[in-house]
Amino acid sequence: MTRPTHNHTVTAPSAHEVWPVLAKDEPIALVNERGWRLSGRVETLSRDRQCLWIQLDAGLGRQLIHHQDGFVLEDERSAG
Repeated sequence: MTRPTHNHTVTAPSAHEVWPVLAKDEPIALVNERGWRLSGRVETLSRDRQCLWIQLDAGLGRQLIHHQDGFVLEDERSAG
């Protein structure tokens, strides 16, 4: 499912879907419904693709995100 948010394309996993296959060190941005944005690089993705670790930009550490935490994947390749 895609929907526009702040002129970006966002991919939202439903309650029963998991994160898509993401490569290690792939640039990534996640946004929640309040507009809180996390950006960085994929550190690791769990085998069942329910959780991912993101190494945050600007040296802000890393964050564990579950696919049901309310974040959606922002597709930066579609950002204008």
